[in-house]
Amino acid sequence: MAQPITPSSPRQLSVEACLRRIQQAPDFPAFAHQISQIMDALADEEASLRQLTSLILKDFSLTLKILRTANAAHYNRSGKPILSITHAVALLGVEAIRHLAGSLLLFEHYRKRSPGLKQLMLLALLTASQSRELAARLGYPRREEAYICGMFHNLGEVLAACYLPQRYAAILLLMKEQNLTEREAALRVLGFHYQDLAQAAARGWNLPERVVRTIGAVSPTGLRSARGGVDVLSAVAAFSHALTTAIHRRDPEGARARLKRLVSEYSPLLGLTMDDVRAVAEAAIQDTTETFSLLRVPLDDLRLRRQTEAVLEASAESGAEMAAEMDALACGEDLLEELTREIEWVLSSGDDWDLSNVIMMVLEAVYRSEAFDRVLFCLRDPDSERIQGRVGLGEGSEELRAKFRLSVNGNGPLCTALAARRSLLLSTETALSAAEAQLLKQVGATCLGLFPSVVDGILVGCLYADRVGAGADPSARILELVSRLRHLAARAIAAKSPSRRANG
Repeated sequence: MAQPITPSSPRQLSVEACLRRIQQAPDFPAFAHQISQIMDALADEEASLRQLTSLILKDFSLTLKILRTANAAHYNRSGKPILSITHAVALLGVEAIRHLAGSLLLFEHYRKRSPGLKQLMLLALLTASQSRELAARLGYPRREEAYICGMFHNLGEVLAACYLPQRYAAILLLMKEQNLTEREAALRVLGFHYQDLAQAAARGWNLPERVVRTIGAVSPTGLRSARGGVDVLSAVAAFSHALTTAIHRRDPEGARARLKRLVSEYSPLLGLTMDDVRAVAEAAIQDTTETFSLLRVPLDDLRLRRQTEAVLEASAESGAEMAAEMDALACGEDLLEELTREIEWVLSSGDDWDLSNVIMMVLEAVYRSEAFDRVLFCLRDPDSERIQGRVGLGEGSEELRAKFRLSVNGNGPLCTALAARRSLLLSTETALSAAEAQLLKQVGATCLGLFPSVVDGILVGCLYADRVGAGADPSARILELVSRLRHLAARAIAAKSPSRRANG
């Protein structure tokens, strides 16, 4: 571990002054707020599945990353593809989602700034992937935690390169001309180490303290008594960072000797062999290539060292194929059909599934069809004979849910459809009665659909969905699939009803 700095030391004061300067950069406050907001939301163990699903679906890249992780063999033992974010979140757990979200936010923000930063973010992804692969080989249970530790290990250098370009150039020059180490050069130019700056920024973003502490791990010194917990995590992150540096940031001639020294230094801690290191590095290259493909970031202009070119060529095709598959199912009718099948599989699997998770999967499927902006699942209150909004998805759905009340015996287009147990679709693009036009205006929608759910002849609730902006009306195929989904919701409710369980 790096030596801690005291609160009033010149080094700490220099870190604080530097961080204040960085915080004044035009893009930094918005990014810091975004990452803090996500970390805060995901730090709440009581956060609802709806909140997490809604948060993730706002970010296309994060959606793809989480789905790809959930489909890894370590998490998905069924062999059935997982396309539902609700299903993926329930499978991965909040902690893994937090680590994936933090890592991806960092990459997406800084890789766009300049070719040099793009290169640094590639190296960060390689370190993150190596950390996760190494954690898996060591049997460390929280491999996504290892991933974010690797991703943030060179955060200090990223911040310096982005916001202090002249000082960063001076550090690189000192390393080259005077043969100084990175730590020696940074201390001379900045008055502190990169790790000091990284830990200060990470704490300000509310990253988990276990992650913050591993940023300070720079060598095996002080880690030789590691037996578990954060020490093993620190050793994994430090070794992965050193491995990335040795392979991708050193002259090819010295890389092999440096690798041997690394294995010798870390072997007492991690029990590594050279074959382990080679396997970890190759797996990380493939994972990183696939991530770049998923995020549509070209690799052509990233100058990876000659030692890895053959591996990159071998793995690029599989990464592109995976990206193409995910893109093809990213939204629309095909995805809606696949998500419907996934729900059918969950209900038929024999597993002890959770009703609220299934309902959220139904809402997510309708929402990701892109036919509607807001989706509600509503239940009937047997005492008041009212249909009430229970859970929603989409921008503005929470406000709509809070005021959504329908009387089973009431008047108006929605109540009439409920009483008749029939679906309803209204659109400003079709002929409307005065009451129907008024309804669309009242809810602020250009199109809406209502799909009653019936169990044993009794109305138990409905799916409600609407579109507030311009767009094509739902196709016949989408309406057919949404109808299947409302029946699946009814099937799930029936299966979990006390009377059905008692009779079963």
